[in-house]
Amino acid sequence: MKELQKAILKCCDSSDPRFLAYRHPELNLPLAEKLRFLSPMKPAKDFDCRECNGWGKSSVVSFDEKDGSVSFYMSCSECGVTRLDPSELKRWTVNVETLMNRFTSVAGIQGQIATVIPQQLWHLGRIGNHPYIYARYSGEREFKALLPGLQQFPKATIVTASEYLAARLQRILPNRCIALELSATFLEDGSLSLDESLFEDTQSESTPKPRKRRGERAAKIELLEQAMKDHVVAAYDYLQDTANRGEIKLLPRPSQELLAKMTQMQQPDVSRCMNDPEGKILRLIWEKSQTLDGIHELARMFARK
Repeated sequence: MKELQKAILKCCDSSDPRFLAYRHPELNLPLAEKLRFLSPMKPAKDFDCRECNGWGKSSVVSFDEKDGSVSFYMSCSECGVTRLDPSELKRWTVNVETLMNRFTSVAGIQGQIATVIPQQLWHLGRIGNHPYIYARYSGEREFKALLPGLQQFPKATIVTASEYLAARLQRILPNRCIALELSATFLEDGSLSLDESLFEDTQSESTPKPRKRRGERAAKIELLEQAMKDHVVAAYDYLQDTANRGEIKLLPRPSQELLAKMTQMQQPDVSRCMNDPEGKILRLIWEKSQTLDGIHELARMFARK
């Protein structure tokens, strides 16, 4: 199980998170599928010839036999035609959702998992008032888009599959990073075991107490204001960074649905807070964060405080 775990977590943070059966005969990939760490894909259509180690051009062809079965053959330009066992053509891709769900379950993270950037960044929820996000590497071009998304969560703990990505992010960002490759163990039933010391710092954090003159609605407004302020800081940094590269861009404002998940609320709660008479500052930040001028104005306002 240890080697299987290591291979899955490393493969998760790659531009091609797939496993091909014939390339990994040493790994129990069907077991990983059974435990839902891997999801099956359509059979491979190409196959490296074993005789010439892929020197010749090869392709996979199938034939319908008289008995109704299907046979597979590899046609190699150097070595000719070879019959293949269908099991050799099986393919799988890493199931990121399984990793996130099992991590949040054992860590005791509350809230729903929300997609921030498809296939790259997710908001996992919170322990107390401390947010957790999951980041995945899928290539250098995508990595450049991932960083502005991560900067929306300057206080969150970042969870990654591989040690490689956690170390790379730790060099760039102030966030605390957790690599499952270093801190998690896959158990035989598919659950995870985590190093409990990971949560010693965050478990002691308590939710900030709202001012006495304000009630439950006011406390929710404060949480939303802070989430939007964090977005403005990240958006301003992104604006400056893109301007230095010759093309000014605006970081998209989080939707009300995403704000709800980030603050462990229901979407109607966010809407009510936006319309509350005491939500003037929240509405101001919400409206102005849609434009470049608004982001500049808000950043100056926050800097004066």
